[in-house]
Amino acid sequence: MQANHILNKIKKCLALTASDNPGEAAAALRQAKKLMDKHGITEAHVKLAEVKAVQTGKIPPAKDRAAKLVAIIGDAFACKPLIRSKEGITFFEFIGKGHYPELAAYTYAILWRRLEMERAAFHEQLLASLTDPGWDLREPHDQRRKKWAADDARKATTAFCAGWLARVAETVRHFAGHQPDPDLDDWARNQYGKLGARKTRQHNGLDPDGVQAGLEAGSRVSLHHGVNGESAGQHLLAGNRQGVAA
Repeated sequence: MQANHILNKIKKCLALTASDNPGEAAAALRQAKKLMDKHGITEAHVKLAEVKAVQTGKIPPAKDRAAKLVAIIGDAFACKPLIRSKEGITFFEFIGKGHYPELAAYTYAILWRRLEMERAAFHEQLLASLTDPGWDLREPHDQRRKKWAADDARKATTAFCAGWLARVAETVRHFAGHQPDPDLDDWARNQYGKLGARKTRQHNGLDPDGVQAGLEAGSRVSLHHGVNGESAGQHLLAGNRQGVAA
């Protein structure tokens, strides 16, 4: 607690070094250096003190798909995304500076809900178009036809999600578009030790119609910055359908 108090005092002094008043800026710099020398605090300590972590909720069953969305958002908001577990619950964590981790977590929650809603609707509509209510499921042939239809709908839905994520990645980068922060890796290693890399599953031979449908659906997702004094987290996700806006 004492260390955090000292670091906060140093950060306040360093913030004052940007003052338009040369005397005030010089005095603030001297005070910051004095505190740093007294308590053995380096510039690296000050930088890492600005980093914080914000957790999402429990990771959904579709972990690979969610992890891809988290990676897209983390890159755009200058955050390092991690997968962590605590007390038997596995969750995503955005590590970053300022309000970026909160923005990243908020954007993930909104976009994930949107993706899952559109994925379910696409799958339901496609499956209905591939099946025949007149099939007699007591017959082996109709049982096979139902299975084929379910497999085709599943594969097309996987492709739909890939197309959706590709298009939304462009939107998120345009909305945020921040550069990576090299301090985050140091902070994560100091907090959690050596971090392992996780590979997401790659899907080859995606259904082109499914991809195209996902691209079109993803193009209808838009992010807007808050206005008129709204807080950093109050940006709006808008779509072309009523009731979709967050």
